[in-house]
Amino acid sequence: MTEDIETPTPGAPPRLGLATLLDGLGHELDHAAELLRRYERAVLAHKSLPGAAQGGARELQLVDLVIQLLEDLGPLTGRVAETIPPDAAVPCAVVEGLRLDQLRAVLGGATRREKPHSGGHIDVF
Repeated sequence: MTEDIETPTPGAPPRLGLATLLDGLGHELDHAAELLRRYERAVLAHKSLPGAAQGGARELQLVDLVIQLLEDLGPLTGRVAETIPPDAAVPCAVVEGLRLDQLRAVLGGATRREKPHSGGHIDVF
């Protein structure tokens, strides 16, 4: 995907294909949904914890709502990316404000991650 980064004129800042950026964003939204799905499963596995707050099921439904939003936005972003003209580009600097190096690399044209972040072991307190 690094071929989607270009320098249109000498001295101009490098530009990133807009379709590439949107496609990567959609892919990362799908990964975020999967991470939340894993979290939801972990919480449900421990639903019988003593002292669980009243209304905990309602809060878990909010997590499910976020998952559904992400699962809709990921494919939508990918479909929008398919409609972008091939020469549409944005400055590569648009991804520089992201906190996660890995996310900056993926959205900046690096190889797409095929599996979600491992996230390690989830402990429910």
